Amino acid sequence: MTISEARAELPDVVNRVAEGEEVTITRYGRPAAVLVRPDIVWSQPPTDVLVGDARKLAAALRERARRHGRTLAQELDVILTAAGDEGEPAGSPPIRLTTVRTSGGSSWPRTEIYGAEGR
Repeated sequence: MTISEARAELPDVVNRVAEGEEVTITRYGRPAAVLVRPDIVWSQPPTDVLVGDARKLAAALRERARRHGRTLAQELDVILTAAGDEGEPAGSPPIRLTTVRTSGGSSWPRTEIYGAEGR
């Protein structure tokens, strides 16, 4: 669901998450946040467990590449380049704008949605 939809339906979204559903919130058509119950987050294994399982590590890398709009090879190049630069973070992928139509009109002012940067 989009940020606008989540904002308009926040009580219902929280109820759905409390019942065990995982809700992904998108910005410009790309995942921006995932809402899950707190016990799900607290029960996640430490990241070093993933290193021992090559399949889980590969799946995590593929998901990271998908989120950044890159191929797996491109994502690995970015990670290796960042590691070679003594851990300096890599640049962000370009922003892709997507038109999202919702069923109703928005009652939120533009400045509240986008802040000062949206002008």
